[in-house]
Amino acid sequence: MNYSYPHRQAPNWMPWLLRAAAVYNALYAILLSVWPVQVFAWLQMPETPDVMVRCIGMMVGVYALAYWIAAQDVVRYWPLVAVGIVGKTLGPIGFLASALSGALPWHSGIMLIFNDLIWWIPFWVIVVYCLRVQAQFVK
Repeated sequence: MNYSYPHRQAPNWMPWLLRAAAVYNALYAILLSVWPVQVFAWLQMPETPDVMVRCIGMMVGVYALAYWIAAQDVVRYWPLVAVGIVGKTLGPIGFLASALSGALPWHSGIMLIFNDLIWWIPFWVIVVYCLRVQAQFVK
């Protein structure tokens, strides 16, 4: 079986966007890890133990690393972007369920715009592009 990857270059905006996502996630991870109480207070979230908020920061930081790696060779590492899509879809679903049940205030959903929603379209475009490239490679 051949496990080599096509050496087709991704459009220039894709690595740039993934690096931007990595930097954004790294900064957000630092905020959550260093100032967990302040970030959640600013978002008017319910009181949450610092350790839980810091764990969220750790997970966001892992996404930052994944996006940075994917930016090095988008066509090869596109599955890391797909994992990002999953996280950026499950997060809003979880928020919606929590807000509907009254566990989270609706206004704290503003964080979803920057943490999740703005990345949906470009991440999907990247994944679909890479799947098409790999489909051509298999033929």
